[in-house]
Amino acid sequence: MKTILIFAFVIIVLLGLLLTPSSILTQAQKQVSPRQNIEQVKEQNESELMAIDGVVGVGISECDGAPCIKVYLENEFPKLKKQIPTQLDGFKVDTEVTGSIEALPQQQ
Repeated sequence: MKTILIFAFVIIVLLGLLLTPSSILTQAQKQVSPRQNIEQVKEQNESELMAIDGVVGVGISECDGAPCIKVYLENEFPKLKKQIPTQLDGFKVDTEVTGSIEALPQQQ
């Protein structure tokens, strides 16, 4: 009986060791995937953000060491800033006043 218990314990320990690398891989994948997810979140919300009068651009940046969505504003009116969400799908949204942005004419 004691031998069976020891054998079962050894089997459980070995199974735990075999499953550990997959859990480490899963954690590594989670660390990589937020970058992909933030791009999807930006794409899903970009047209709605750009439709707000005074928003001149939307991008991806880093805020406090983490990826965030950056919304570029034409001016610093409090009414405009209140229309910008502080988070989108768990990602911080940060604003920056850049003034108007215009494309340069193409040189021929």
